[in-house]
Amino acid sequence: MSEIDTSQPPMSPEEQKAFQARQKQRAVIMAGLLIFLCVLFYLITIVKIGAST
Repeated sequence: MSEIDTSQPPMSPEEQKAFQARQKQRAVIMAGLLIFLCVLFYLITIVKIGAST
């Protein structure tokens, strides 16, 4: 495990809100990418099954 960096002061409430907003934005982007990949794999599978018959 990594050590907690105590040399920096704690974040102010404004910094914490900005950090959480960036974190939420990254989470939404990652969820969108995951959904896109699931749909892409599904479509590829359907096309491959249709081509094999």
